[in-house]
Amino acid sequence: MTMPPMEDDIPPRAPEPELPAWAKRRPSSDQLPEQELAVFIGSKWEQTYRRKFAPFLDDASFVPTWNWSAAIATPFWFLYRKLYLAFAAFFILPSFAFRWLTGSDTVLTLQNVQSPENQSLVLMNLAVYVSSVIAAGGTGNWFLFRRARAATRLVSMQQLPAPEAMTLLERIGGVNRTGTALFLTFSLVLAVAQISA
Repeated sequence: MTMPPMEDDIPPRAPEPELPAWAKRRPSSDQLPEQELAVFIGSKWEQTYRRKFAPFLDDASFVPTWNWSAAIATPFWFLYRKLYLAFAAFFILPSFAFRWLTGSDTVLTLQNVQSPENQSLVLMNLAVYVSSVIAAGGTGNWFLFRRARAATRLVSMQQLPAPEAMTLLERIGGVNRTGTALFLTFSLVLAVAQISA
């Protein structure tokens, strides 16, 4: 019969490794007032974005959340929400990724899509598109939250009276209907021209 080891016989455990500073959660030092977020977001705050921003209010680090509008209307949603850098990334990077992955400069017109030798290009184009849709849907809320946080900090640094600060925050935030409509019109004209070519 074997005896269980005595405490003196058990070797001491190595101390648990500590996470590096960049991997530790940081306590949120500045809470964003809901009133400022509501002014920045606009009419969709109560019914949509209060719930979507909830994970970021306690800890502003990235947590994947889902935004159907960002996923379905990539990259238009980013332009609509004035996230211009993200708009440029989601507009330009998929075409670069497609060219890098395939090594092809073939433009997939309607005639090229129907060609049997281009089927692998069509599948790769679909894979890049689906990947960008998933990335946009999963990061859209976080990008919008970060912009809202930056805007509230910028406005607070101006040290304006409360009514003027809220007006400035509303102007910085909100949506870009005109730019989105122009870009959508331009995109449709290009698509029609490409189909008819």
